Amino acid sequence: MHRLDKVKFTLFYGKMPETACYGYMESDREGGMVALYNQYGEEIDLYGGHEFVRVRSLGKFDDEDRDNFYSLLESDGVG
Repeated sequence: MHRLDKVKFTLFYGKMPETACYGYMESDREGGMVALYNQYGEEIDLYGGHEFVRVRSLGKFDDEDRDNFYSLLESDGVG
């Protein structure tokens, strides 16, 4: 099972965002970061100079069946 958290970026591609900038972080069972997503649910570079704080957890999903992943994003207003 993977987990999806909403995050607030304090640095986005190495620069401070001018307005509140949110995204999503996918982590594996052990808590290791698997992927980062922008506010539209599009995957972004993990090593792009981002810093963020976790806002809240959106839930867990099966890493082999991504349907619930998209449902979690939709529950937060993406898509």
